Amino acid sequence: MVSNTLHLDLQKLLSALERISRDFGDDPEYLKWRRQMPKDWPI
Repeated sequence: MVSNTLHLDLQKLLSALERISRDFGDDPEYLKWRRQMPKDWPI
């Protein structure tokens, strides 16, 4: 699991993913990457 690899608990990982979504939500490269993720991906 990603959180184990990064040595984060699940809540810290989800918080980081939410921050990335907020900070880069209008970036074309981020949007291209995001469209490739499953709909239930947490960001």
